[in-house]
Amino acid sequence: MLRVFHVPSHLSYVAKLAGPAFAPTPSPAGRPLQIGELAAWPSWDFFDVAHLHSVELATINDIERLAARAASEKKRLVFTAHDLVPNIERDRAAFDRKTALTASRAAAVATLTEPAALKLARSIGVPESAVHVIPHGAALPLSSLEDRTIAGQGVAAFGALRPNRDLLALVRAWATLPARPPLQVLVRSVSAADRDRYASVLAELDQVGRAEPELRISTRSDVVPPDDLASWCRQSSVLVLPYRHITHSGQLELARDLGLRVLAPDVPTLRAQLAQGPPCPTEWFPLGALDEPNRFADHLQRALSLPSPERDGSELRRHRTAEHRWLLDAHHELYFQHRPEKM
Repeated sequence: MLRVFHVPSHLSYVAKLAGPAFAPTPSPAGRPLQIGELAAWPSWDFFDVAHLHSVELATINDIERLAARAASEKKRLVFTAHDLVPNIERDRAAFDRKTALTASRAAAVATLTEPAALKLARSIGVPESAVHVIPHGAALPLSSLEDRTIAGQGVAAFGALRPNRDLLALVRAWATLPARPPLQVLVRSVSAADRDRYASVLAELDQVGRAEPELRISTRSDVVPPDDLASWCRQSSVLVLPYRHITHSGQLELARDLGLRVLAPDVPTLRAQLAQGPPCPTEWFPLGALDEPNRFADHLQRALSLPSPERDGSELRRHRTAEHRWLLDAHHELYFQHRPEKM
């Protein structure tokens, strides 16, 4: 059995990457390791393949040290570029350099959609065919997909505090609606540093939440367990993704699995995520709409008016099951294939 160590290792996405010949291996630290920490870890005897899913919160030097050690210890290095723009960091040029460096040193490179593969291939100088396209796949266990019961008719948004996620834009737009549906906002993984960095955002959310009985703001310091998150989402009928920039989103896959309507930014990579499988009722908003509360509210109102997704999830489960087989086959190729040549 090939042991694969994922960075980061704590995501629910990683848990499903287990096939007949490979499986995730736990962190020796009992917590997720960042790239720099893995590069310096005393022994690498606990894994055979290092699979990176993000370059954020790492330095160029961290990546260089990790790649050099992987080559020295003959450990395969694999990179899935989930994001082609940074979600956490603000320095886009540095992020691009780290992405290009990681892709150039990895034995195999993947991303989630065709538009992202084309862009990534051009940036690192390989044929598009050298970048594997592997869909995100189901956000929920396949066994739970046929129950798409929704308990509420309101609006929901959740996530960590990040520069690319504008929860206040949603709250301000919602407040302009003449008949406001219930809105619930879950801010998760809030650290002490986040409370300082985003003090004004948290203060405004708290203020509006106290004044508006139809608005519920929940703030947590931990990562919400997947089952709890799914139950929380089922209390609403529309999931809003208020991103100012984004490449791919697991939240989009979660909304489809749960049977929620979606309000999402109109970018080619997100549209490509929904290109296969049963339809997911989605209202697409231009990124500039986040700066205009009335305009964004119009999109929110249209999302609330979208037709309800099919409550019988049998077709979705068939699609996700076939997709999961494809996902595992594709990862087998990532972990065992030869490195492609550059152009």
